[in-house]
Amino acid sequence: MNNCTIYKTHIMIRFIKTILILFMFLGLSQIVLAQNVNPATVNVEKLSDVQIQKAVDEMNKRGLSIEEAIMMARAKGFSESQITDMRRRMDALKSGAHSNNAMVVEAGEEVSTVEVLSEKAELDDTITKKGSKIFGFQFFNSDKLTFAPSVNMPISDSYTLGIGDELVINIYGASQQIYKLQVQNNGSVYITDLGPVQVAGLTFFKAQGKIKKHLTSIYSGLRGDKPNTFVDVSAGQLKAINVNVIGEVNAPGTYTLPATASAFNALYLAGGPNEKGSFRQIDVLRDGNMISTIDVYAYLIDGKTLENVQLRDQDVIMIRPYLNRVKVAGEFKRQGWFEAKKDESLADMLRYAGGFSENAYTHRVELYRNNTRTMTFKDVAVQDFASTVLMNGDSIVAGLVIDRFENKVSIEGSVYRPGNYEMTEGLMLSQLIARAEGAKEEAYMERGVIIRKKKDYTFESLSFSLRDVLNGKTDIALMKNDKIQISSIFDMREAQTIEIVGEVQFPGTYAYAEDLKLADLIYMAGGFLEQAEVSAVEVSRILDKKEIESLTKKLSHSFQFPVDRQLKMTNEDAAFSLQSYDKVYVRRAPGYRPQAVVKVQGEVAYAGDFGLTFKGEKISDVLRRAGGVTPEAFVEGASLRRQHVMSDAEYDAKLALAKQDSTLNVEDVKRMTYQVVGIDLVKILANVGGVEDLQLKDGDQLFVPEQMQTVKVSGAVLSPVALTFKDNKSLRKYIRSSGGFAQSAKKSKVYVLYANGTAESTRGSIFGRRYPKVASGCEIIVPEKPQVDKTAQAGKWLGITSAVVSMFTAISIAIK
Repeated sequence: MNNCTIYKTHIMIRFIKTILILFMFLGLSQIVLAQNVNPATVNVEKLSDVQIQKAVDEMNKRGLSIEEAIMMARAKGFSESQITDMRRRMDALKSGAHSNNAMVVEAGEEVSTVEVLSEKAELDDTITKKGSKIFGFQFFNSDKLTFAPSVNMPISDSYTLGIGDELVINIYGASQQIYKLQVQNNGSVYITDLGPVQVAGLTFFKAQGKIKKHLTSIYSGLRGDKPNTFVDVSAGQLKAINVNVIGEVNAPGTYTLPATASAFNALYLAGGPNEKGSFRQIDVLRDGNMISTIDVYAYLIDGKTLENVQLRDQDVIMIRPYLNRVKVAGEFKRQGWFEAKKDESLADMLRYAGGFSENAYTHRVELYRNNTRTMTFKDVAVQDFASTVLMNGDSIVAGLVIDRFENKVSIEGSVYRPGNYEMTEGLMLSQLIARAEGAKEEAYMERGVIIRKKKDYTFESLSFSLRDVLNGKTDIALMKNDKIQISSIFDMREAQTIEIVGEVQFPGTYAYAEDLKLADLIYMAGGFLEQAEVSAVEVSRILDKKEIESLTKKLSHSFQFPVDRQLKMTNEDAAFSLQSYDKVYVRRAPGYRPQAVVKVQGEVAYAGDFGLTFKGEKISDVLRRAGGVTPEAFVEGASLRRQHVMSDAEYDAKLALAKQDSTLNVEDVKRMTYQVVGIDLVKILANVGGVEDLQLKDGDQLFVPEQMQTVKVSGAVLSPVALTFKDNKSLRKYIRSSGGFAQSAKKSKVYVLYANGTAESTRGSIFGRRYPKVASGCEIIVPEKPQVDKTAQAGKWLGITSAVVSMFTAISIAIK
């Protein structure tokens, strides 16, 4: 693309941005991009349907009506024909018609709306990042808030009429007439049968009175105490005003606004003060005189809008550089950079920051001050907040309150209301226990402990008898931060449990209860399962305290009891009581066998699942129950798949390998897999019950495929392909039919994978290689040679050569 084309492309992009600005009204960034664009040069017809739809979407998003957008476009200088074209394009798009326009810059070149909007977003982000920590900056640069001027807002009585404004005069009553009059260049409106009335420069209120007075000369019904004709004067289409925003502003320039616009409207469009601009002194100048000074903080902090004056044509908004900027950090509700006026104090800044946070230490703040050469630090106490005047560059930091209590004690353990309590003067231990609503029944009465911090900040322990404190025999005066611990009798001994495992519904650990019977525990565990052996329920018991006093070979005691499935026992056995830490075993009945299922698929008479009827049932047995093979069965290709459940060690190793290898998925690692077991169904059917006739296991899958007439050749051949099987055709001929060996083929390792899952490899002999026999349905696999790093090989040989040369050199020197 040549320089001319690039220049034209740039100009066209600016035109497009301008039209998007006015019809989307996106705010600051577009205004910046559109400052030097002549709106009259924008060709609406060349905008694409996508751009028009973007405009409609943005208008809806911003809550702008078409009339408001048109008002803004007219005020910016767009012609009526351009506005008409834009309305037509919007209506056509809404009705479903498409213009098929692209945003043509040069023949064959397009600039997308997405590119334009992405540039706008980047600029917005840049501006926002620069001033994001300045208080008030987000107010003028947030898409959540808009100060876009409203074109439908009624004007105030103080509005000054000017050339181009429209007045609507409605005569009603005995006489009826409507006048739509525009203020002419001479400053007057012309009323039929009355003539010109000078209104330019008058406030709307005074102009109303003047017009009504003149109308009485042609409408006599307006006069007298009891008029029968009335007049209403209202504003129609108002002229646009030009306002200059200059100084330290994000987007300085001249803005064309509706006549109802205020100072905040102009500031919003210009993006507000930049990172160097003042938010406390924004001057509004009219005819060279200052009419108002805006303090944005007055609105942000107190919601005051008195300084937000209504603008007039050729007003100037001057944003001056800030004077004093102060950094606020730490435990304040608002942090960032704040602006301070002359003589404002730390107390004022605390109000702007929203006050202290809930965790702040409020008795003092830290003040860091720049003395042009060095920094100074000052502690400012709360009583000095109002008298400490702030300077430019000051930093104020509020710290956290420390986690230390002056009047707290705590009680924990076996009381009804454990927790923290207020330390009152003269508080005694008995009083604190009473506040906690007393000790629980299971409280350990012999001892309690008070943990107390001494003057040197170390801790000491004070013990007491809870029984004596509750009986009034003794008491202890408490101190702040004392921690009282009262244990229960259960805290003072090991948790007593009992366990049942094996063939019950809910095996597990249960709380021990005194005089618990064996039948009771089985009942609590949900009773026996069907496979339970109930004739010999075993109880294992640890050695008692006396038995463990001496070292013996005895490890535990064992008891066995028959228990009826209805949990009935003999009187003697039923009287047996369990003790804590007993372990009850309910074993599986020796004759119980879980139901085993095998799956038979493919070319059999009755494919499906079959339950194994006896231990050691063979392939031929299940195949006979399945009705045998069909005439279409390819018996030679029958295969068997068997479940393999990995051990914990195998599973953990495979899982660790998958985590290390980025090419493997951890979720694909399964504990249960299937392995192919090579079988020869031809031999099995020929010799039922023989060595080849394997015993089946639960989960086995027997598959008998249909006749297969192809041979697949894969691996290091020139054209891997599936070929038609032919009797007596050798393996080498099949490889030649697939293009022959590739250069990387390892010919000595060619092997054949048969349909039944078995494989046979190439064997070497003195007469050459003996390739496996090819059968229908098999796959000939030609492996590749391992890749060799030639650089490493060359380095290896170079090293060997150097070593040999060095050796011969040493020998020759030794001989000399």
